[in-house]
Amino acid sequence: MCSQDTSDEDLVRMVANHSDKTAFELLVKRHQARLRLYLRGLTGTDAAADDLAQETFFKVFRAIPKFEFQSSFKTWLMAVARNTFLDYVRLAGNRSQASNNGDAYLFYAQLSQADTASLDAPMLAIDLNKALTLLSAAEREVIVHCYFADLTMTETAFILGMPLGTVKTHSHRALAKLRSQMSAWDVARTK
Repeated sequence: MCSQDTSDEDLVRMVANHSDKTAFELLVKRHQARLRLYLRGLTGTDAAADDLAQETFFKVFRAIPKFEFQSSFKTWLMAVARNTFLDYVRLAGNRSQASNNGDAYLFYAQLSQADTASLDAPMLAIDLNKALTLLSAAEREVIVHCYFADLTMTETAFILGMPLGTVKTHSHRALAKLRSQMSAWDVARTK
């Protein structure tokens, strides 16, 4: 029997060994908000994010008996979501457009959780979007995984198939570029 306190690992075992739909529903409830935010950032639209999240969970449910616990469930889920997104992009034919559309939304969503009452949110979103265009595709992808999919750098390296040092380098460079471009907002915040 599963409850809110049951670990992801135990829920995965329940689904894998007994096709426990209640256990899978609990996994979905735990991870769907973060997964949708991640996919929204990659696709730029709620509709595409919803479709891809549904497809991701369908793939995960079918593949869960083969899950080997080489990573956390969350890491595996995000890897499946990324592959689902890449399939979507291959079919749509334009990855750069899909990736760039949601960047400002991702940063705005993160900032909206903090105290941003004094910030001019639309202008902030525009400035963030401009700042993000200065990042390489790899830097943007690392930022999305580390800061918006709430993955560690090790998990990000696993999903992206990059060495951990490369992920750290991309993150460091991206954050430096973003800090430089967004420095005016730090001054505005202190006034």
